[in-house]
Formats: sequence, C-alpha cells, structure tokens
Amino acid sequence: MRKTTNKARITVGYSKLDMLNGVFEANDIVVHTPDRQAWGWDSPLIGRCGYMRVRFSVLSFVPFFRYPAKEVYSVSVGDIQMFVEKRANVFNYMLLDASLDLPDPKKLAPVHSAVLPPGSPKAMKAPLSPVGSDKFGSSSSLGSPPDAAEEKANKLMKSFLGTISRAGKAANESGVAGLEKAVRDQKKTFLSAIKKVQKQMEDGSTSLEKVTREGVAVMKKMQKGLADNMGEIKEKMATFSNPPKKKKGWVPKPARDLYRIGGFVVRDLRVFTRNMVATEKHVKIAGSPLNRNSKGWHKPILFKEVVVSASDLSCSAAQRDSNGCPRIGLNTKEIERVMQRK
Repeated sequence: MRKTTNKARITVGYSKLDMLNGVFEANDIVVHTPDRQAWGWDSPLIGRCGYMRVRFSVLSFVPFFRYPAKEVYSVSVGDIQMFVEKRANVFNYMLLDASLDLPDPKKLAPVHSAVLPPGSPKAMKAPLSPVGSDKFGSSSSLGSPPDAAEEKANKLMKSFLGTISRAGKAANESGVAGLEKAVRDQKKTFLSAIKKVQKQMEDGSTSLEKVTREGVAVMKKMQKGLADNMGEIKEKMATFSNPPKKKKGWVPKPARDLYRIGGFVVRDLRVFTRNMVATEKHVKIAGSPLNRNSKGWHKPILFKEVVVSASDLSCSAAQRDSNGCPRIGLNTKEIERVMQRK
C-alpha cells in the first residue's frame, strides 16, 4: 500500500477479510503526513477514514481463473476527515504522488506562525509585526489606536461581508423566499441609518459638510483595504493555476488490471482547509474574524453523501479491448479520474 502513496505511512486500526463471502472491512485508516517537519505542515494527518466495507468476487482476484476484470460489487466508506494545506503551489496531498517534481521546501517562503490568542504568554513575547494588523491600515499591533474613519470603514466592511454571508446562507437554506427576506431586512437597516443621520442634521448635532468629509475619509480607507485584499487574493489564486509538473523523464507504470465496480458510496466526508486564500498574517478582514480557528483552519466542508454509480464507472462505447470487442472494466487511473470528476 505504501508504494501507491509514495512511501507515506498508513496505519489501520482494525481489518478483517472474509474470503468465504468476499467481504473486506477496515476501521480507522489513517494516512500520515510525510515530511511534516521539513515542509512545516500543521496537521499530522492528510486523511482518516472511519470505516470501509468492500464486497467483491474472490475468484476474480485469483490469477488462475483469468477473469477479464476484477469484480467489485460495492465500496462503502464513511466518517472521513481530510486535512488540506498549501505552501506556495504545493498541497500536502501532492507528497503522496511520486511522479511530481516538487520544490525544495527549504527554498520556499517560511510558514507564518499560527496566530496566538490575545493575552497568552507567547503572544506577549511575539515580535511586533503585521500579524495583528488588518488590511485597513490599522496599527493595533504597534499600540496606537485606529482613527475614527478607520473604525467606521471596518464597521462598514464587516456589515457588508455579513450581509453577503447572510444572503448566501438564506438562499441556500430557504431558496428565493429566504433571499428576499434577507434583502428586506438589510433594506430596513439601511433606511434606519439614513433616518438617524437625518435626525442629527435636524437637531444641529451634525452638518452636511461634516457628514460629507467623514464619508470621503471612510471611503478612502475602504478603497485601500479592498485593493490590498484583492491583490492578495489574486496572488493566492495564481498558485492554483500553476501546479507542480511531472518529473523529467518520468514514465508511469502501465495500469493493466481492469476493475468492474458496482458503485462507490461515500458518507460523512469533511474537508478541512488551511492557507487556501487568506494568509496567516492577515487573520481579519475589516475587523471581522475569518471563519477559522487560531491556527488558520477553516470550518470543514461537509459532503453528507457522494454516490458514484455503475454507469459512471463503466467504459465508453468507443473503448475496445485487444480483440476489438467492447471493453469490460476500467483501470486504476481511469477510476481515479472518474472519482475526481464527481
């Protein structure tokens, strides 16, 4: 098994093979992160599978009987956690692929240390750096308080991001009706703010000139913050389009064995991500914490159930075997591509 994962360590808590009924079961399958210290990965694991159950034809796996394809009736896996991290253009799971020409981790930019909770002993000893600053010119890490325009820009941007988040959540949970309600609620909030400013102008506590001057200052802060954030996001996204290339002269081993699979069922899959777009040194956008913990891990992406049917795993009409007949079964590379598309 370690040959298929580039010598990464794999541990299995429990496994059982029933040759009579053609059933293989395993629990707590863990893929450990290779070269964790050299690369500076935060997670000791790349993935964990809580359980796996495979039903298959025993005779089809015995070379003596020369089945045209190995018969796998069903594959059921569940309670899966995957931990995905990135350094430059390298994801941690890429270390499982022996064909990739990965850079020397020592030559990459150092990993930013995890953001420490305020008031912790280590945080107090940490050097003054951009770690505590946000993208709107805040100098909180240097001890000087932000100005009024900066505070208002942060509040406006926090409200703006919150509105987008609530609208998306409402659309996902309640469809069009939920989205319309979220828009109406935001409209009421906006009108209430306008009435408040209008009342202040009427009682003389503020003036049109003051409101205009403050508004211009706030917009300048917001413009700078948005420009900085978008520049960083573009830089991060560029790494996704430039993955590591294959090793020079790499010749893959031909996948000769064919498999005919009845279907895959994946249940309760959670994908945890870190260092995807936002960096460690900028843990806030407009004073609003990103949806992640103190080490930069985002909340998991949940896939309740993913089903790959037999039709997805069948050969196309154009595929032929050595005799020119329609081919039966797919090789491991073709199965991998099908799973990636799903």
